[in-house]
Amino acid sequence: MSKIVVVHTSWYEEYINDMKEIISEQLSEWPEVNFYEVPGSLELAAMGKMVIDADQARVEPVFDPVVGAIFCGVVVRGETTHYELVTTETFREIGNLALDYPSIAIINNVICVENEEQLKIRNKKNTLNNVKALKNLAYLKSK
Repeated sequence: MSKIVVVHTSWYEEYINDMKEIISEQLSEWPEVNFYEVPGSLELAAMGKMVIDADQARVEPVFDPVVGAIFCGVVVRGETTHYELVTTETFREIGNLALDYPSIAIINNVICVENEEQLKIRNKKNTLNNVKALKNLAYLKSK
């Protein structure tokens, strides 16, 4: 058996709830899916690392290891440079997790858009594609 970790932000709650619903539906047959909420996108990777490290530190003879993690958030461009900072750092940190834990399927589902109209168009489609990628990658890496 194996676990999937879903780390999501609290911003744009309506869209995050849509992401969580899609993930829950797509992973309904997965043995264990654990959800964790963080304040914003910059905190996603740190929570993911904490959960993975805690899981890998377990010494029990039989436990369900984390085989995949998906990070969900929304970043909408504003009138300041905050957008560039948040998107660059969030993507870098999630990418670093994928390098630090090559045996775990790590998927970035942080949706970066110019406005809410783009978000409405991309949210469900991107999340569905990314959770399917997570399942496929987790299966491949668990072989």
